[in-house]
Amino acid sequence: MTTPQLSKYIDQQKMRGSSNVVQLQIENYKRLASAFATFILTLIGVSLSSRKVRGGIGMHLGVGLALSFSYILFQQVSSVFATNGTMDPMLAVWIPNILYSLIAVYLYIKAPK
Repeated sequence: MTTPQLSKYIDQQKMRGSSNVVQLQIENYKRLASAFATFILTLIGVSLSSRKVRGGIGMHLGVGLALSFSYILFQQVSSVFATNGTMDPMLAVWIPNILYSLIAVYLYIKAPK
């Protein structure tokens, strides 16, 4: 489904009182949040790769991979919280982006110019 079709389908399911509306809302919000996640993770990667250290890039590569995998894990965990009904779906999808954008800004400020 395209995003407008998904939004219309969510509205229809809400009117019917369906139980899977939360999963559909999570999918709808993830479509926009994923685009921002690309920029956030790219900023983290650029900030980490700009550091030149003697002895190789292995440590920075490992940190970058760990941050990327932890982002994916955090996104899945927050989606589970939204699915179980303990968190708002929009908030659950955007919390990883907010947290990792703060990390990206901190790494960008600390990166050598």
